[in-house]
Amino acid sequence: MFAALLFGFSTDGYPDESVRIILKETAEIWQETVRLRDLAELNGGDPQKTKTMGDTVVARSPQPGQTRFVGGDYIRIRLRQAGFDTDQLLFRGASDVRISRTSASLPVQQIRHAVEATILRRMPWKEENVTVSDIQFDETVHLPVGKLTYRIIPKRNENFLGSTILALHLFVDGEPVRRLWVNATISVLADVVVAVRPLGKHQYIRTEDMSVERRDLATIGSEPLTRLEDVLGNRTTRMIYPNTVLQTDMIALPPLVKRGDIVKIVASAGAMTITATGLVKEPGGKGDVVRVMNTDSQRIILARVAGPGAVKVEF
Repeated sequence: MFAALLFGFSTDGYPDESVRIILKETAEIWQETVRLRDLAELNGGDPQKTKTMGDTVVARSPQPGQTRFVGGDYIRIRLRQAGFDTDQLLFRGASDVRISRTSASLPVQQIRHAVEATILRRMPWKEENVTVSDIQFDETVHLPVGKLTYRIIPKRNENFLGSTILALHLFVDGEPVRRLWVNATISVLADVVVAVRPLGKHQYIRTEDMSVERRDLATIGSEPLTRLEDVLGNRTTRMIYPNTVLQTDMIALPPLVKRGDIVKIVASAGAMTITATGLVKEPGGKGDVVRVMNTDSQRIILARVAGPGAVKVEF
């Protein structure tokens, strides 16, 4: 009797034209909106009008995997807003309908394979030297039911080395629904030059000082030296300890000329070449521009180191 008073329906004496709305206890929805036919059985009245009423949207669905309650009073208001004469509606059944939204789960393994494929396709490394591991993202996400597609986008200027983050954009039936962040670890193995004994600053590097080992580039600096021939004969620029991976800034070519060296100055102008004797005023390696005094004129000129005992001046 209380429910009859609350919702305005009677237990007898229904007019023939009245529509009986029998609310369910629970309803399971997969779409974005809730229609009256999802929540109730409709009997009586004009069939076409009843069908139209059943198709009327009376609520929004909860998020996928969640629930909400919709009461008879709220449904009556929504039907009145849609233009129906609610005085002709007879409500029965539950006073509140528990609505559950059906959800779809992420295809976790499929997405992991797609993330790995994206990294391997875009990275600058040879695939045989790379291992992608620890691919992590929120696997508990509930999605709307429908055709799932996704797009995986690395960060701008990504170097694909060590820990990395990628954006996972999810679409259902072509509509964007979520964006997740994916964490992954990229290991790249490469041959690098490693010191096997301590080396002092400005010490010349010999074969017995170095070895070539395979290391993960993610655990070392950004400019490791990878070939032994690029290191031998050079000098260290700092103290180097055993097991150190050599970087480009740790070595320097030994100077080809030193302060006080007597060198041959070669000046070229087209087909004409002039030579003179010079006195080096500062040390320099091959290609460096150094100050040299012409011993004949006593003038200081700038010349480029061409090799041991030779500098060039170009006009």
